[in-house]
Amino acid sequence: KKYNDEQKQKEVDYKTFARQQKGIFIKWSKNKNHIFPEYREVSGSHVSQKRINVAKKIVILILKQESNKITRAFEEFARKRYKGKNVTVKVDIDNAIQRVNTAKVKKDNDDDYGEADDESMWITACQSPDDELVGTILHEALHYIATFNGKDICEKDEHFVIK
Repeated sequence: KKYNDEQKQKEVDYKTFARQQKGIFIKWSKNKNHIFPEYREVSGSHVSQKRINVAKKIVILILKQESNKITRAFEEFARKRYKGKNVTVKVDIDNAIQRVNTAKVKKDNDDDYGEADDESMWITACQSPDDELVGTILHEALHYIATFNGKDICEKDEHFVIK
């Protein structure tokens, strides 16, 4: 019986799904707490919309399957940042997934690998191996998804959590 990608995505963990994709090679961290791929010193092919579309499927699986780790990372940061204060942390994984679904190739090559606002995402058409492409989309997806006491957190704090 043939499965379409969506059915496969629901059944398979993201590392297995990534391995099953033709022409995709991603090295994952051995550390169970790390959700980002490990970056290798290779150049990779130029980013295309076709490559972005495959990477988006992998990132969406990561967001769904690792949502507890992502939420815990923001909660832990809030605990350390606001010692002794009561902070309500909200993390909107659905917002991250919606933004991943909008990821498009961006032709004007500037210094950023990726860029996002609270609704959309653009990935620069530079050379990028698969692990960096997945990592860039995941990184951009994790912006704008957390609030502390109902307020957005600053980009510097986001980067501390995302690293």
